[in-house]
Amino acid sequence: MAPAPAALASFCSEYVVLRGARELLKSAPMRNGEKMQRMAGNWRMRAASVALLGALGCQGGNTGGGSPAGSAAPAASAAAAGSAAPAASAAPGGAASASAAGSAQAAPAAASTISLTSETVLKVMNPRGRAPYSGPTGTLRGRVTIKGDPPPDTGLSFPTGKCGEAAATYGRLFRVGQQNAVADALVTVVNYSGHVPEREEAEKVTIHGCAFSTRTVAMTFGQRIEVANLDPLEPYMPNLEGAPFMAVLVAMPQGEAVPFHPPQPGYYQLVDKMPKPFLKAEVFVLKFATHDVTGLDGKFEIKGIPVGKVLTAALLPAIEQDVKKEIEIKEGENTLDFELNFDLEKHNEKKKSAKPSR
Repeated sequence: MAPAPAALASFCSEYVVLRGARELLKSAPMRNGEKMQRMAGNWRMRAASVALLGALGCQGGNTGGGSPAGSAAPAASAAAAGSAAPAASAAPGGAASASAAGSAQAAPAAASTISLTSETVLKVMNPRGRAPYSGPTGTLRGRVTIKGDPPPDTGLSFPTGKCGEAAATYGRLFRVGQQNAVADALVTVVNYSGHVPEREEAEKVTIHGCAFSTRTVAMTFGQRIEVANLDPLEPYMPNLEGAPFMAVLVAMPQGEAVPFHPPQPGYYQLVDKMPKPFLKAEVFVLKFATHDVTGLDGKFEIKGIPVGKVLTAALLPAIEQDVKKEIEIKEGENTLDFELNFDLEKHNEKKKSAKPSR
C-alpha cells in the first residue's frame, strides 16, 4: 500500500523518500497487467534518483518557472490512485504532476501529442506561462571523476564477433576513462529563477556493436528520444520500458532513427527486444533543461543557466551515488568538478540491505 501523502510531505529525509518511493514502485501495475518485477536494488536506484532530482520535494528547484520542483503529496496520491504512470517510473512519473501546478495531476499523454510546444508539456514545464528567461546567463563546465575501488565485473556474457563494443560498455559496473574520469554520470542544475526552455527537439542515441552510445540518457520532458542503428548488418528492436507499448519498432542497419516519446517526466529504461539482455540505458526525463551526461572523458557542459545561486548535482546511477554542491553562477564561464567515491564492500552491503520484502 502506498504511503499517505502527508507522510511524504512532512518528512524530507533520504530514508523517508526512499521508503515512500519503494512502496509506490511495489504497488505500481505493469502496463500489461502483470506485477512489477521486484529486482533487488532497482527500486533503490530509482528512488535515490527521485530524491536527488527533487521529484518528491526534498531538492525542490524553480525548474519550470512555477512552483518548486515537487509537492510530495500529489506525487504520492497520483501513484496511489492507480494512474497510468509508466510502470518503471511510478514514483518519478507521478511526480510529473507534482510540479505542474501544485495540485493538478498530469495524466500521461498520447505519444502523438508530446512535443516541446504541446499544451500537455507546457502545463508541466511552464505552468505560469512565463516568457523564456532573457537575463544574464552562465555556462557550467567541469569533470566528474571517481576514486576508490575499481568497478567489479558484471558477470554478463556477450556474443563474440558482432558485439565488439558490448563488453567495454557493460562488462563492468560502471565505465572509467583516463585519469579516473567516470562516464554516464548525470549532472543537473536546479533552484534558479526563471523559465529556461529546452532548445533541442530530440535526444539522440546510437547503437553500434551491441551497445548504446551511453548508459545514461538525460532528456527534457517534451523531447523525443531517437535511436539510430549504426551497424552495417545487425538489426535491433529498441523499446522504451515504462512508456505505453505501441508497436514493435525495428532499427534497421544504418537506417532511419526510431523515435520514442516519454509520456511524462520520470524514470524509464531503453532496452533491446532482441536476445541481448545486457543492452540497456537508464533514461531520466526531467522537468528542466539544465542537465548533461558525461562521456568517457568525464566532461559535462550546461549552457544558459540564469545567474545566481543554484544547486548542482552529479549522479552515477550504476552505484546509486550522488554529490551535491551549491554554487554561484556568474555570467560567462563557470567551472565545477565533482568527485565520487566507490567502496565495493559498502556497495555490496547496500545491495543486500536494499532487497525489497516480498
